[in-house]
Amino acid sequence: MILVVVVYTLVLPKDTAFAQKSNDTENRVLVEAIASVDKDEVTIGDKIKFVILVKYKGDITLQFPEVGEQIGVFTIKETGIAESPKREKDGYSVAERNYVLNSYEIGRQMIPSLKIKYKSIQGDGDVATNEVIIDIKGVIKEGELSGDIKDIHPPVDVPTSIKRLILWISVGLGALLLSGVIYGLVYKFRKLSKIQGQQFIRRTPHEIAYELLERLSKEDLIAKGLVREYYYRITNILRHYIEARFGLLAPERTTEEFLTEMAHTNQLDATHKILIREFLERCDMVKYAKYGPSNVEIKETYDAAKRFIDETKERLKEKAVVADRK
Repeated sequence: MILVVVVYTLVLPKDTAFAQKSNDTENRVLVEAIASVDKDEVTIGDKIKFVILVKYKGDITLQFPEVGEQIGVFTIKETGIAESPKREKDGYSVAERNYVLNSYEIGRQMIPSLKIKYKSIQGDGDVATNEVIIDIKGVIKEGELSGDIKDIHPPVDVPTSIKRLILWISVGLGALLLSGVIYGLVYKFRKLSKIQGQQFIRRTPHEIAYELLERLSKEDLIAKGLVREYYYRITNILRHYIEARFGLLAPERTTEEFLTEMAHTNQLDATHKILIREFLERCDMVKYAKYGPSNVEIKETYDAAKRFIDETKERLKEKAVVADRK
């Protein structure tokens, strides 16, 4: 009996956390966090992609750590926005968060363990990632000693004739540069004079969205078998339209984050909120759940995007532009 307990303790993964309500073993939540990098040997200053994958089973909410601008000796250059968790075939869900790091510390360096918190109906808990070791090398080549780098020779005295030549060349180059600046100013002035009195009309968000939808339709990605690419493209078109039209940060948010923000805005009525919610959820099924839509569903998705733009586009007053001719 003692031997069985010892073996079970050794086999259980170190980075796996269990949250259990009372003694009901059927309701426990399994969470595992794994940290990795794209390369474990770099040169000083090189960019490193650092990825945290959290695999879990059960209905839980994850909270990634707020790391600021540093992780150990590594500086965070970029922080990726985690997409919605992906559901695996074995019933587990996988959430991802990635960072771009670099460091100017030479030697064997370590990305420390990070703690991810989670909440579930069984209670709150946390799980720690593994530490990651990275070898950072300097720019001196292998076998080369720092003492091999010698100082530069002192300046050599230049003959007077060469000094004069350099002076005249400098004067000539300065005159050419000045002529170029004057020519550029004259050209710009003439160009501005020609377009004086014209009125420029900015392209509205719906005009740009219509053009992108038409271009997407002509590319015929569905016939080429690129269904997921099609859904990524049409989602981005509508997200950027919403940002340009209403000032909502749709492209930078996950679907869940955007829908939460949209629920509190008064810029969209209830009908349009329902329309955009159904559109995004339908697209996420294809992008992340590998759902295969029918041709009818694909057309309905396209029509929903166009309908949303049709019903929410700016209503600009037409203005008569009278040219001032004198």
